[in-house]
Amino acid sequence: MAFRSRVVSVTEEKRILVGMIVSTDFLKKTRTAIDLNYFINPYLQTVAEWCLAFYDEHGKAPNSHLKDIYETEACRMTETNAELISDLLKSISEQYDEGEVNVDYLVECFGEYVRKRELEITVNNINVLSEKGDIEGAEKELEKFKRVSVVVDSSCIVDPGNADEREDLYRQRDEEEKKFFQLPGDLGRYLGNHKRGDVVGFYAPAKRGKSFTLVNYFKHAVEARRKTAFFSIEMSKTEVITRVDKAFFPMVDEEEGVYTYPTFDCILNQTGDCADRESTVMILDGDSLRDDPKHVECIKCMGTERYEQTIYAKSIFRNKSDIFSIRKNFEPYRKQLARYGKISVHPKYTLTYDKMMRDLEVMSLKYNFTPDILLIDYIDILGINSGHDDFRLEDERWKLLAKVAGETNTLVVTVTQANKIGHTAEVLDASHQGGFYGKNRHVNLMVGLNQKPEEKRQGIMRFGITEARSLPFIPGQTCTVLQDLQSGQAYLDSYYGKK
Repeated sequence: MAFRSRVVSVTEEKRILVGMIVSTDFLKKTRTAIDLNYFINPYLQTVAEWCLAFYDEHGKAPNSHLKDIYETEACRMTETNAELISDLLKSISEQYDEGEVNVDYLVECFGEYVRKRELEITVNNINVLSEKGDIEGAEKELEKFKRVSVVVDSSCIVDPGNADEREDLYRQRDEEEKKFFQLPGDLGRYLGNHKRGDVVGFYAPAKRGKSFTLVNYFKHAVEARRKTAFFSIEMSKTEVITRVDKAFFPMVDEEEGVYTYPTFDCILNQTGDCADRESTVMILDGDSLRDDPKHVECIKCMGTERYEQTIYAKSIFRNKSDIFSIRKNFEPYRKQLARYGKISVHPKYTLTYDKMMRDLEVMSLKYNFTPDILLIDYIDILGINSGHDDFRLEDERWKLLAKVAGETNTLVVTVTQANKIGHTAEVLDASHQGGFYGKNRHVNLMVGLNQKPEEKRQGIMRFGITEARSLPFIPGQTCTVLQDLQSGQAYLDSYYGKK
């Protein structure tokens, strides 16, 4: 138990130090409550002392300046502490830029740790004073603990007459309303900006590419410089990594060669009925579509009444999905993937909520990695502690997702199954979700993945919002997304009507 307590304290203290090193906002919110005695580990206490001294003098987090402080102070430390601090600073510099942290979550973690440490310190002091017979001194320690607890807990209380606090709240609101994470193109415009604390769900019948959708989120989140943890509950490590690799570097499982992929085009361009068309040939005659190497697709009028959406299959050379292709493409993405992505893989039906939270602790301890986005593939088979085995179990799963999103201040995205009727529906609605309908109460956004057999062959997926807490939508109206799943591309382009 002592070892476990030690590991937990290192994890918590490192997490707090990340905020102290890279975030001025974190220090503004916590400075008055920070006591260096809270740090159990001497070398972490030393770094915390440097951070506070720098902040008190300059009014900002030290960030890269901490390296200069270390180089000045290293000669005065033991070799072991100097090496530990050097490794810590290197790890944090590789993972975070200035201000690039989940501040509200770190502040919450700080508050919990302060309460715990203050209680430990107070109990120890009371015991020592009591053994000495200093009852009055012991009572003073108890009063001190109560005052510190009030300071820490006061972050939950809003004083409507405090002008400075109101300024901070409006500034925070404006920051939150800025784009946190949004998918590219028309699909991003259709689904809107996802915010910290949101829960987003996608549902579809089996074998419709739900996992590809989450891998697509992982790719775009990493590219958007959002720290993203992807939990896979049904694929092996090999399956997950190869699917992620194909998302970043389009490859095929078959032999290398020329393959087709869908692009947007206009019917009037294909029939020749538009004077402004790009193509010089006509390839559509009635229902008959022919290939012609001279054809050029045209989307000049996309987003206007003149545009009549269709697709055209273009050809491209694809490499085979193997280690040789990875070696050629991986290096430019290596640092980005290491910094912004972590993947946790568990055999099917074995991941539980407790294991997921433990994995997040491991990511924090080993990699100084605190995620902004959590992807869970998929929620229906996540194990939780529950006394129910009926619809209430499913309700508790989705409640738990909302709780995780709120407590960790992260965006949580997951996928779930459609019911049997949804397998034959042309456009999914809320009644086609599998299991308990009440799950909609716990999400900010629920999206159905719609696809007819012919659309699957063509590489077309239609995303349709069925529930949205703060985003206006028209039931039954969808956004068309082009895919090439054979090369790992769940998102090539998207179209959602007039701008």
